Formats: sequence, structure tokens, C-alpha cells
Amino acid sequence: LLVDLCLTERVPHVGLWPGLREESVVNCWLDEEEGSGGNMGEDGKEKAAAGGAVPPVGGKDAGGDKKAHGGHEVATAAFEKMSKRQQLALLAAAGLKAGPNVSLAYAIDKFRRDKIREVFLYAFFLALFTISALLQRDVTDAHYYTQTVKDVILGEDFPGVTWRKTFHDVSVDRDFWDYMTTVIPDYLYTEEWYNGDKFEQSEMNYILHVNRLVQAPRLRQLRVVESDCIVPQRLRKSLNRCFPQFSSRLEDKTPIAGWPPGAILEYKTDEQLETKEYNNGLLPYGGGGFAIDIPLYFNKTEVLEFFTYLKNQRWTDLHTRAVFFDFALYNPVNGLFLSVRLLFEFLPYGQVRPSSQFRAIRMGLINFDDFVALLLDVCVYAMVLFYIIMDIRKLLAMGRSYWGQFWHWFNWVNYGVFIITLVYKIQFWLPSLAYVNASGDLDIQRASLDFEALGWTYYMVVNWNAFNNIFVWLKAFSFLKYANKGVANLAYTISNAGIDCALFLLIFAIVIFAYAQAFHISFGTDIAEYKTLLDSIFGLFKTLLGSFDFEAIKKVNSILGPLLFVTFEVVCYFVLLNMFLAILNKAYSDVLDKGVDDPMAVEFRNTIEGYFKSFRKKLMFWRNKEVARFKSDGPADGGGTGDMAQDPRRHQLDGEAMALMLQTVKDLSHTLRALNDKVENISKAQALTGAANKLNAGSFRNSRANEQMQDMSDGAGGPHAMEPQATQAIPPTPPPPVPGSATDSIRAASKLPSYTPPTVPNGTNGVGSRGPMQGAGVTTTGKPVLPPGWQEATDEAGEVYYFNSRTGVTQWEPPSIVVPPPPQRPGAEQEGDVTPRM
Repeated sequence: LLVDLCLTERVPHVGLWPGLREESVVNCWLDEEEGSGGNMGEDGKEKAAAGGAVPPVGGKDAGGDKKAHGGHEVATAAFEKMSKRQQLALLAAAGLKAGPNVSLAYAIDKFRRDKIREVFLYAFFLALFTISALLQRDVTDAHYYTQTVKDVILGEDFPGVTWRKTFHDVSVDRDFWDYMTTVIPDYLYTEEWYNGDKFEQSEMNYILHVNRLVQAPRLRQLRVVESDCIVPQRLRKSLNRCFPQFSSRLEDKTPIAGWPPGAILEYKTDEQLETKEYNNGLLPYGGGGFAIDIPLYFNKTEVLEFFTYLKNQRWTDLHTRAVFFDFALYNPVNGLFLSVRLLFEFLPYGQVRPSSQFRAIRMGLINFDDFVALLLDVCVYAMVLFYIIMDIRKLLAMGRSYWGQFWHWFNWVNYGVFIITLVYKIQFWLPSLAYVNASGDLDIQRASLDFEALGWTYYMVVNWNAFNNIFVWLKAFSFLKYANKGVANLAYTISNAGIDCALFLLIFAIVIFAYAQAFHISFGTDIAEYKTLLDSIFGLFKTLLGSFDFEAIKKVNSILGPLLFVTFEVVCYFVLLNMFLAILNKAYSDVLDKGVDDPMAVEFRNTIEGYFKSFRKKLMFWRNKEVARFKSDGPADGGGTGDMAQDPRRHQLDGEAMALMLQTVKDLSHTLRALNDKVENISKAQALTGAANKLNAGSFRNSRANEQMQDMSDGAGGPHAMEPQATQAIPPTPPPPVPGSATDSIRAASKLPSYTPPTVPNGTNGVGSRGPMQGAGVTTTGKPVLPPGWQEATDEAGEVYYFNSRTGVTQWEPPSIVVPPPPQRPGAEQEGDVTPRM
């Protein structure tokens, strides 16, 4: 049961789950299973109105257990602030009714406990159903058993022909009688071993020496009456009789020749023959007809005489529309019955169409596996009955609003499939148990059971059970949001895209049907893949998967064929497929953007996580307890060392553990050493970077001060105008350098304000070069950046020179900023490399 709190008003924080915070606004309906939101609707309003005012919450909780409530007082206040409709919705989600002993905390706590119980109960039901379904039918043995018999009887060659001719090559009435007079006697009535030894009486009536014929084989014919033909005027004189397709209305019941020779074979109904209608041919055929049972005591010669006599009597003619040959086998090793039906349809246009039906059946309660499968099946239906009762109670509590949720509809469809399967099981078990537990004396002379009809019922049980597997496993999608948030997002995506996907499937079905009809009309006559409308639909699905014969389509119609094929591929692949992907992509993006998550799902995950943590803690406690007990074991005198010496296996394990521990410590020390080296390199790099940043910042401040002083000097009338101020605050400016002095001798010929700093020794390779942190920089105005203590001045001729206010040194060239190189890292791989390497 899944809850979405749909509160359309502000709800104060009640401390019940992390997803509900103060001032949070969420939806307005409590979905018990899907959790995808919705609306309570008019029915909920009517129910709330009909239920009267919800009694105030207080006093005792349901059951008198106040510990289950947590913050009972706060939850009560929040519950009373809700509207009547919201209170009823919340109580319905928890399976409660309004009353004086009900609180919000109790409702939420009950929901959480019920949901945990439901998840684990359904997981148990899923495992039980899967095991029961697999035990009810041994698919692998049934496959090999059926395939072996099918290969032998259908792949047996016609004797006396020079080419390979089998059952599937029967096409005319002559082939039918050749098959019945040659292959059937040799296959069903083998009388000798491979070395020529004759069979004993107990070895007769076996197929492949191990598969027993359980009842007399039956040959049955269905016929139609002669009718008038509707033909053109030109052909009426030559065509005066017709034999239509088979139908129960036109069935011919006139007696024909039978066995033994000279006997007349009367028509019998399906009740007399105990056979039922067969629908796996081109047309449906009834269970009556002209039937002859071949006794099991017949030998090969007698069976050959039987078929030869019927052939000579023209037992089949233009009235014949279908001939059935039925027999049943039993294998005692796997306990399976095998129903075999060979059908020969005599079509109105002269062809004989062969087909076959093999059904492996498990009948009765014979071995231990049969009883186990029956017990598990009973348990499955007991749990289904429990789920039905729970949903009925939920329906009575919620009223018509119960049908507003998708998973409720899904549950009842699933229950319906279970009920249909149970009906078929009853129809199968009653006659099969009666047959297995009977004496079987009459099976030698006649066929007492229609194995094909019983096998059809058994296969309906299997098919509905297989179909129900899909519903049972899809039901697990309703619990996916409780696994984790990622899985919950996928579940929300499927839920949000449901309507759009349904509309897409409708459009896709229209397109498929339109093209299927076009292919059927255009190519159905020449290409077997499109001979019927249903075959055409399946053929187009195969085309989407890449299985098609384009050359055959083009050969039939060189213009319309390629046109239909290309347009079908374009519409389905490039349009519809991309539309489907876009729908899912948009739904998934919306889920991620909105961050949709059910607060009760979050609460459930936290609860499960808490259970697992508690279980793990208990497990670790038990393990530590066992280890402590193991260490405390030993002789009473404390001779633990002697015990270890006496137990070589324990000593060996301790040695391996010690070696593993030493290796781990060694690897850890290497890792720590590498980490220390990296940390040291990072520290050095950060220190160098910090020093450079501080030096650049100081240079920038000095340059800004020099610029301001220069601007003030220019504004007051030149350097001479600043002399009065200098006498008060600034020391007198030293005279410019004397021409011809040492400082003047290094003056460059150019008198540009910017310059190239002189090179200094690198200090590492002895080559004069200017490092990345040496020389003077310039500001954005083109003026040089001066080191601390240096200032710029102008002489009487307007020449710029520089002086150090601390030392009194003057020079024409801007002083250079020389930063000592960073310390060389020991063990550097390359000389002069001062860049830290990580």
C-alpha cells in the first residue's frame, strides 16, 4: 500500500518522515498502491459529507498502544487542522475508519508496518508461484519426448520410392493411402528387433521399445453432402454436382463401408464417440463422424489388411473432407502421456493437406513431485484468496474511489486470470484422475478417452498459467519505488508516460493494420507470408525486426511493392519509433526535474535500512562473540600455546593471517609515503605561489603611490613646485646623476619610459637569463613598477631619473626587481627545473 499525501493546505512539521517539512504543499489523494497522485474526486467529497464530521482525535490510540505513535500530541494538532476530506483520505489509505481512537501518527505507523509486511509477503508469494508453475510441467523432458516421437513418425520415409518422401509431402489422396498402408504399420506395429528376433507378447504395442500404446488407435472420417453448383451459364451442362467445404450444416451422415469386411459403418455423434470439436485445422471440425478403432491385439499383418481393405473400398471419395488418426503413448520414466493426432484435410480443390498435433500431458498423482506441485498450487490459491479478501475490504472502505487507481484494476485482472486457470484445472483434473485410477480393460478394443481434447484443456491450463506469470511479475512494479530513488524514478517515468504511450500504441496499431491490409490485398495471393490478414500483421512485425523478402515483394509488383515497403519503413522507423523514445525521454526528464518522490516511500526505505543496520549489528555482535569464545577455548591449565602447537590447521591459518596482515601494513606504508611526498610538493608550490603574489601586490601598491605623486606634481607646476611641500614632509630630492659617472655610463641610448631589464645569472645553469620573476614591470600607463624605497624624479632639463630615499642612490635607469629563485627540489630529474612536480 503506497501513500501520497495530497494536502492542499499548509501542514506543520509533525516529525514523522523527512520528506514532509513545514510549509510544504503536496497533492490531495492517498493512493494506496500506485502513489502516482490523483484526486479524491466527487465521490470522496460525498463520502466525507455522508460520514459526518470526523471526531476529534485524542485520548487513546487504536488498540491502546501509545508507543506506536511517536509524537502523538503534535500529530494530533496537525490532524485536526486538516480538512474533513483529507482526514478521511489519509485514514482510508491506512485502512482505518474515522473514530475517537484514531490519530494521524497511528495511521502513518500502521501504513508503514502494513507496507513492510505486504512487500515481504508478496516476495514470498512471487517465489511460491514461480516454483509451483515450474513444477507443474517438466518442460525439458516434454520437449525431448515430443520431439523424438515427432521426428520418427513425421520424418519416416515412404518405402519403395527413390526420393525422400515423408508425411509433410502428402498432397493427394494417393499419397494419403500410401502413407497409411506403409508408414503407419511399420511404425506402430514393429514385431522384431534389429537383429531379426521376434518380439514376445509383452514387448508388443510399444513405440521405440519404451513408449506404450495406452489405448486402441482410432480412424475417423468427416464427410459432406453433394450440393448444386452455382456456375456460369456456359458450364452448367458439364458441371452438375459440387462438394462444398465442411460445415456441420452440410455434414453427410449416410452409412459407408466399414470393418470387418462387409460391415456397414454408421455415423456417430460426439457424445457417442466421447470426442470434442477440433479447431486447429483450416476449418473447425466436429467430434462426430465415422470412426473405427483398431484393437491393440492386431499385429502388423492384420493392420495392413485393414488399411488395404478400406483403400480398395474407396473409403475416401469426393464427399470426404477430413480424416483423423489418433493414438496415445505413455513413457514410464518421465511419467508423461503423449497425445498424437494426424489430420488429413481433403480440400475442395483437390489437395490433401496434412497436419499434426502432439501434446505431452502429466496426468494424475503418480510420484512425489506430483504431490508437491499440487500442495504448492493449493498454497498459491490460498494466498490469492487472501489478496482478494483484502481488496474487497479495501473496496468497501473506499467506495467508488477505489476504482480510480490503476493497480486496483490490475489486481482484479490478475485475479480473473487466476480464476480462469482454476476452472481449466478442474476440467482437466476430474477426467484425468478418473482415467488414471480406472482399470483400463476396455483400452485394448476401443479408445475410451479423447486424449486430444484432454490435452487441449491441459495446454489451456499451461497457457493461462504462463500468461499469468506476466501479471504476477508486473505487479512487482508497484513496489519498485520502495527499493531506492533511482528505481523509483523509473517507476514514476512509466507511470507518467502511461497515457501518452497508450495513445502512441493506438496510432501504431492503426498504421500496422493499414499496411497489413495493403500487403494482404496486394501480395497475399503470391506470397505465403501475407496470405491472411493475421499473417500479414505478423509479417509486418517481422519486417520491423529485419526479417523480410524484398525481392519477392518486388517480383510481384515492381512499383507498388517498393513503394509500400519504403513508406512503411519510413513511417515506423523514422517517425513512430522516435516519437516513442521522445515520450519516454520527456517523462524521465520531468521526473528528474521535479524530483518527485513519495514521502512514505522515503519513510519505508529508511525503515528497511534501519532493519538491515540492526541485523548487521547483531550479526557482528554474534561474530565477535564467536571469536571471543574461540580465543577463550583451551586447556584448563592455560596451555594455549600447546593447543596451537597441537592443532596444525589452526597454526597454519594464523600464519596466513599474519602474513596477510604484514603485507597489508607494508602496502599501507608505501601508500602513506607517496601521500606525504605529494603533500610536501603541494605545500612547496603553495608557498612559492604565495610569495610571488605578495611581491606582486607590494609592487602594485608602490606603483599606484608613485602615480599619485606624479599626478600631484604635474598638477602643482612641475618638480620645482613640490619643493615647499618637500621641505615639510618629504626629504630633499637628491640631484640627478653626474654625467659620465658609473650610473650614467650604463644609460641606454633610448630615453623611452619603458625598458628591458638587464639579465642576471639564473643561478642554476650559469647562463644569463631573465627569470619569470626578475626585472621591472610596467603599469597600464606605461610607467615602470619601482621596488620599495625607490622614487621617480625629473631634473631641470626634464629628464626622468630614479633615486632611493633610503640610501640616497640615484640612477637614470629604472631599478630592477630581482627575486631570488625558489629552492631547488632535491633529486630533480632535470637541472634548472624549479617547478614542483606532483
